[in-house]
Formats: sequence, C-alpha cells, structure tokens
Amino acid sequence: MNIKGRINILLNILIPASIVSFIFLQLSLPLWHDEIYQFWYSSKDFNFILSTTRAEANYPLHTIIYKILLIIIGNENFEKIVLLHFLSLAITFFSFFLLRKVFSIEKILILAFILFSSEYFLRFFFEIRTYGFVFSWSFLFSTSYILTLLRDDKSYFYLLIFSGLVLSAFHPIAGLFVVSVMLKFIFENSSVSKRIFSLALIFISCSFVFIFSSGRLLMNEDFHINSYYIHIRNTGVFMIPVIITGALLLIDFSKIRFRKILFDISPIIFSMVVIYSYSIITSPFYQGRYFTTFFPYLSLFLIKHLNSKHILVLKISSLLLIIFLYGPRAATPYTNFEGIIESSHSSGCEGVPLFLENDTGLNSDKRFKSEFDEIVYYHAEEIYSGIKRPVQSSKDTILWWKENYDDYACRTIGISIGDNIPDANFLLKNENNLTFSTKSVESCTKNRCGVIWNIN
Repeated sequence: MNIKGRINILLNILIPASIVSFIFLQLSLPLWHDEIYQFWYSSKDFNFILSTTRAEANYPLHTIIYKILLIIIGNENFEKIVLLHFLSLAITFFSFFLLRKVFSIEKILILAFILFSSEYFLRFFFEIRTYGFVFSWSFLFSTSYILTLLRDDKSYFYLLIFSGLVLSAFHPIAGLFVVSVMLKFIFENSSVSKRIFSLALIFISCSFVFIFSSGRLLMNEDFHINSYYIHIRNTGVFMIPVIITGALLLIDFSKIRFRKILFDISPIIFSMVVIYSYSIITSPFYQGRYFTTFFPYLSLFLIKHLNSKHILVLKISSLLLIIFLYGPRAATPYTNFEGIIESSHSSGCEGVPLFLENDTGLNSDKRFKSEFDEIVYYHAEEIYSGIKRPVQSSKDTILWWKENYDDYACRTIGISIGDNIPDANFLLKNENNLTFSTKSVESCTKNRCGVIWNIN
C-alpha cells in the first residue's frame, strides 16, 4: 500500500474518533441559555405549548416531542431528553444507507465527514432545541429527493413526501426549503399524480406559516435579529468544509458543469432570495443556525459533483477543522451562564445577592431585559441547585458587597451577557476589589459581553 493509501486509512479512523470524542464532551456540559428555556417550555402542559406558538420562532412540534418524552421519564430527568437526538442520528445514518443506491462508498464516507465536521452537527445537533430534528429530517428529505430523481421507485417518492411533511412542521425556514425543492421537482417531473402530491405538500407547508407563525413572520411582530452581517458571516463559518468543497469544484470549472450545479442547488438559491428580500423589506430575521435546513442538501449535491481526486484534501481539512475549530467551540456553550449558576451555588453563596444584566448596563436598576431572561435564570436556579440567591440590580449588589463581603466565601457576584456593558474600569473606579474573570462567552471581549464579575 502506498503512502497516500495509508494516510487515507488513518484519516478514516481519526475523523470519526475526533467527532465522537467532542460529541461526548459536549454532552457532558450543562444546559445553556436557550436549552434552559426549551426545557421550561417543554415542562408546561400541551395547552400552554400550543397557545404560545405564535410567540415562538419555531413551530411546536419539537416541543411536543420533548414533552412526550418528559411525561415518560419525568421532569427531573431533564438532561436525558437529549437522547431523542440519537433517534435523529439514526435517521441520518438511515439516509446514508439509502444513498448506497446512487453513491459510491467513498463518496458516502466523505459526505458523512463533511456533514459531521461542521458546526451544524458538532455544536447544534445535540442541543435541546429543534436543530437535531431539522438536520436529520432535512438530510432524509434531500436523500429521498435525489433517489426519486435517479431511481424509478415509488417508495422513494412517498418517502420524499413524508419526510418533507415532517421537516416543514418544525420551522418556517424548513417549510420554505421544502416548498423550494418541490417547485423544482414539479418542473422536473411530468407525472400528474406526483405533481398533485407535490402541490399538496407545498400547500401544507405554506399553511403551517399561517397556523403557527403569522404573528411572528407575516406581521413581523417583535422578530428583529440584530448583527445581521454577523449572522450571514456565520453561515459560511459554520460549514467551512462545504466552502472548501465548492472551491475544489471551481478547480474543475466548466460552463456546463457550473450550470448543472447551480440548477441542483437552485432551491437553496431561491430560498435565500426569499429570506433576504423579506429582510430588506421588513427587518432581518435570518440566523446562521437557520441554514441547518439547507446544509445537508447543499453538501449532498456538491459531493455529487466532486471529483474523487479532491477527497483526500477534504478529509485533511475536515480533521484539522474538527480539532482546532469546531470541536473546541462545541465544548463551550454559547453562554456559560448556566454552568456559572451551577458552580456558584455552593453553601458559601447562600443568601448572597447575585445580579444578572442583559443589555441594560451595569448601573441599571432593571434586572432583566425581558421575561425570557427572567424565566431562564430562575429555571436554571431551580434545576441546578436548591440554594437560592436573591437577584438584585448591580448597584444594590455592589452596595451589599461593600458592607458584607468579608463575611462570605462566595466570590461570584454577577453575570453580564449583554451588548451595552461598559468597560471594567467603571466598576474598578468605585470598588477596587471588583474584577472580571476570563470566563467569557466564546472569548467575547466586545463591550465585555459574557463577563462574570468576581470579588478578589
């Protein structure tokens, strides 16, 4: 066996090993901000879940699924509901199994590495949110689509309709993707019955928007997302191996091949045009995470056109990105807020005030930006510890520390996770014993977001 063959075998071992190790590390972390909210939301009764759907960006399906599992295992086992995403993982592997009909083993393997070496898998898939469901069902939907095109088998078409129906029931962006793919399918297919089924799926997908999200999306009610450029940038950052795949395809550029690729990924292009047009007309509502819906389809069709001579380069880049970028990021929650709450609830902290500021500034008397933050904080406190710490404004908390800090062993006094946090010198001028820790959110230093304030 030559050196290239040995390197290839070594990469086939190292890539899965690194993915598995980082996934287990990620599963050992405490729930983060949005996951705490998701658990709180899932712990409510079905009437509450359904009555608040129009105030949620996501449809209620994933919450109902979590709720059913919590009924079975009990609310006290909140961390175990992530086990549902091992079922999502099984759906993903089932899609790989189906692809053997049209792809070589070599291409299926590199497709798996591309999908699993992204932020969309390593960081989002096992979150207690909707992303694991969307990832797996989008991949099954995309796989069914390519099989329906390339193999004359009605069972693949029925699987396409079923998986598209489930996928569109999770999120409006997922529904938009399903509509885009089925419009392309109608253009490509002359069967009257298949066109009727496709139109029915399009109608149902559009209906979900009116049923579940009209208040949020159609009327643009409180659905603005700031830092729009950052969210667009993150779309590419989250899937660098796919960007590299696209670059490798350009090496073998030809007009005919380029047109075929554009036509294959036209549902994504159409969907993004709709998203950005809506954002320009009203306000930004796109996040890099939403591309989870499009990611499996894009990866599948780019690998379809990839020349096998580029596969080794992709494997090497995927391994490096897993080890040095996506793996470490997966091991750090977006906000380590819940972990701090968990660790700060020692006996020495009982009765000691704690302040939480989000977008209000350290000198504000306002405790929380919204009811959302209040729900997350108190629910995190409830599930991680029986020791209660009163929440006060930063001004009152600092005043309390000035008079009492010598009598307590607890040193964590507050968490700042907003964008309007002034420089640390603001506090140091008033209280020389106050410092900020290096435990920030994703190494964020802009305006001290994610800072945990401590007493020396």
